[in-house]
Amino acid sequence: MIKTEADIVALSIKDFFSKDILKFAILPFIVTMFIVYSLFFAGASVAINSFDEVYIEQTTTNTSFENVNDKSYADEIAQWFLKSAAISWIVNILVYSIGAVAMVYVSIFISLLVIGFLTPYILAKIRDKHYPNINFYGNITILGTIIYMIKTIFIMIILLLALIPFYFIPVVNIFAINLPFYYLFHKMLNFDVGTTILNTQDLKEFQNKNTKELRLRTLKLYLLSLIPFMSLILPVYYVVYIGHGYFSTIERETV
Repeated sequence: MIKTEADIVALSIKDFFSKDILKFAILPFIVTMFIVYSLFFAGASVAINSFDEVYIEQTTTNTSFENVNDKSYADEIAQWFLKSAAISWIVNILVYSIGAVAMVYVSIFISLLVIGFLTPYILAKIRDKHYPNINFYGNITILGTIIYMIKTIFIMIILLLALIPFYFIPVVNIFAINLPFYYLFHKMLNFDVGTTILNTQDLKEFQNKNTKELRLRTLKLYLLSLIPFMSLILPVYYVVYIGHGYFSTIERETV
């Protein structure tokens, strides 16, 4: 039976909430949540402590200036700025807000790494349940995986740096900031699923033939992952959904 995109989505949701698949969701959730929140609160603490140190240093400096009767108008403004409770409150909000946004992207990256170890087991469950006639031909080596990851991350970093001028243009910056991260998301997710099911040569041909479908699917998942906490609880669904996409396309092409 040829499946439509709606069929694939419905089947993926149903499988995700099955007992066999839900048990795989526990490990990525715990590991990602622990790392993300540890980094978040550690980073926020460092930023706020740095602000407090600047405040203490500025206050001490201004006191010295007062003792020698040589305090300038600029020093008075700086002292008021640092002493202001409103400014301190704003700094705290900015630190935690920026940190929260940054952690969304970090959690996406971490979830991809964690789920990579579980992908073969998840896909095996889906294959055995829905596509028993499709065999796994993945032949990627550990070295090949490491090289691919390094190459992909390197390109993402190049994109991040190349797009810096666009980060300061309203609206355009939304696309500029997300493009490198979507590139990483798309590449790594398709690599994990694709190399489990197909050998290197067949995977290359498969992705060239189905580029549009693969991009649309990963784009939907990426936008979903930008919602706070989604990247903590849905990485297993990513694999289930993309896996169904691969299996259904292979099944259709072999009919």
